[in-house]
Amino acid sequence: MSAEGGLDQPRWSVGALAKVAGMTVRTLHHYDELGLLRPSERTPSGHRRYTEADLHRLYQIRLLRQLGMSLDEIGGVLAGTSDPGPLAGVLAGHLAQLDEQVWRLNALRRQTRGLLAQLTSPTRPDPDRLLALLGSTTVFDGHLTRDQREFLDQHAFEIGPDARKKLDEEWRDVLAKIVGHYRAGDPVDDPEVRRTARRLVDVGETFAAGDREILRSMSAFFRESGHGVLRDVLPDQRVDDLGDELWDYLARMYAALSTD
Repeated sequence: MSAEGGLDQPRWSVGALAKVAGMTVRTLHHYDELGLLRPSERTPSGHRRYTEADLHRLYQIRLLRQLGMSLDEIGGVLAGTSDPGPLAGVLAGHLAQLDEQVWRLNALRRQTRGLLAQLTSPTRPDPDRLLALLGSTTVFDGHLTRDQREFLDQHAFEIGPDARKKLDEEWRDVLAKIVGHYRAGDPVDDPEVRRTARRLVDVGETFAAGDREILRSMSAFFRESGHGVLRDVLPDQRVDDLGDELWDYLARMYAALSTD
């Protein structure tokens, strides 16, 4: 028998409940130790007996675990079952995470579709073109909001792979020139430095479609994580010596343009 007791109130031993719920006895013992699921009754000899209310609570625990909640979070939620606030807050946070995953999957789906279209076209693109099709927004993900990433993803789709490839080549070339100006000690009001600064402004405006908040996020990214980009752009040069001074120099380049 999987349950025992009277006609109106079945009761399960720990082994029977584990079998019904598809869990291990060890897990139920662990829940008991944590105070997460304690049997409502015990036999005179001390054996656990679980009631229908306990079974209902166990299914709540399993549901919340499937939603990605930790045992500590579940304990807090179940401790306040009469107040929906804690559970609502946890579920709202989990929903936001799911929305983020959906966005990333949709973006990856669009990128994969674009790559597949190129791979199956009569003229197969070279590897550089394939990489350009992936877009260049991913590197900034940690510094952008989801709305900003969606905006950039849509913008990249609208301008097309050829424009994205050209944009990628242009900003790499401009960044290399900026490093060259900095290493040479060129003054920021030098005509050639000004031309480089204007090119960078044009690249940024095109990439961000004129969105000032995105441009500020890009600036913060380069200050915090620019070394990785520099190593990619300048693979044959040492970049460890390029720190905040380089980005301060770049800021002065921008400031010099404002005097035009």
